[in-house]
Amino acid sequence: MGAHAFQQEITSERELREILGTPSQRAADKVIDHIDKHCAALIGQSPFMVIASADAEGNIDVSPKGDPAGFVKVLDENTLVIPDRKGNKRGDTFSNILQSPKVALIFLTPGYQETLRVSGSARIVRDPALLKSLAHEGSVPLFATVVDVEKALFHCAKCIIRSGLWEHTGAEGVPNFGEILVDHADLDQTPEQVQQAIDESKMTSLY
Repeated sequence: MGAHAFQQEITSERELREILGTPSQRAADKVIDHIDKHCAALIGQSPFMVIASADAEGNIDVSPKGDPAGFVKVLDENTLVIPDRKGNKRGDTFSNILQSPKVALIFLTPGYQETLRVSGSARIVRDPALLKSLAHEGSVPLFATVVDVEKALFHCAKCIIRSGLWEHTGAEGVPNFGEILVDHADLDQTPEQVQQAIDESKMTSLY
């Protein structure tokens, strides 16, 4: 339990539905069990997605993935492939998949207000031909995440409209990553030194 107590905490589905109500038939019926032409079209234009996973104890992680539009490949209507690019080598999503294969994805496409939600079971593969087909700028990924699709649905545009997501530029008041890392990782370096290393990595090791 959290440190704070609040009045009227919802603790059952019955309480939730008494206040929230039930979805319209259209909203309830929009879930499909495969990647159709509409889903494939958005995935083909999406340069950014987020994948959620959990370990065997239910500890949840969410990881962003980005590459040129269409980087997630639709092998067929039941199968997606996500290339792994160079990163920090934490491998949180991979470790979780090895313990519990269920994952959920959300695809965003700049300028398009609706998002696509996909869920299913994931595997980590090293198939040479598949990895070669996912190469970018001469760099072949070490792994690919294969998602066996179980559900897909388009999410309405309201959250994107409310946030003005595609209209925002900059992040005024947010410190640079170097300063954040010095504090969070308790580094014995200056924020400037850490930020310089980060900036160099961005330029030299994207792929």
